[in-house]
Amino acid sequence: MKTISKNPLAASDLCIFRFMNGELYIYLVKLKYSFFKGLWALPGGLVKEKEDLDTTCKRIYKEATGRENAYFEQLHTFSDPKRDPRTRSISTSYIALPQGQTVSFSPCTKYETGEWKKVKEIKTLAYDHIKIINNALENIAAKLNYSTIALAMLPKKFTLKDLQDLYEYCLKIKIDKRNFRKKILSLNIVKESGEILTGLKARPAMLFTPKEPGIKSIPMFN
Repeated sequence: MKTISKNPLAASDLCIFRFMNGELYIYLVKLKYSFFKGLWALPGGLVKEKEDLDTTCKRIYKEATGRENAYFEQLHTFSDPKRDPRTRSISTSYIALPQGQTVSFSPCTKYETGEWKKVKEIKTLAYDHIKIINNALENIAAKLNYSTIALAMLPKKFTLKDLQDLYEYCLKIKIDKRNFRKKILSLNIVKESGEILTGLKARPAMLFTPKEPGIKSIPMFN
């Protein structure tokens, strides 16, 4: 196969996550033009001449979702010479956590479509994107121990059970309900929204919201 360039190309791939109803989801796009046409993949692209990586990441996010507001964090660089069958490319991965998780996404015409997929059901993706997702999950699990990243992965209003479900899912552990609730409230990172979740088999539960915007350091399991 003829290569496009002798020198490595700089690229970025984006892991867009959200946690809802006890499940971790990631937003994937179906490729329309690439070597992997018709396969699902992470939103991604090459770094343009006048862009830095953060600018590229935000452009990719907008192309894939039609939205702009999200929390972005750079994670890791993937440089396997065989990761792209067309040419040598080095990709820097990011996570993106949308602000307003219930809003609909509308990908641009470079993609066939885009959909939220349950992470645990993903089997095959284009390029090395399974490896990129696994690395992102490891990073998120680590950050849950010392930051409020969990709050950015949930809808704007959530129950403490939703928050505990996220921790148990990502850390693959069981947590005592009473101790977890006590710890979260002692950290002073959430506040009551004034609304109650009703209509479920369980008794009504208070809905909470983050006390402050953004992600900060906390002694979660210290």
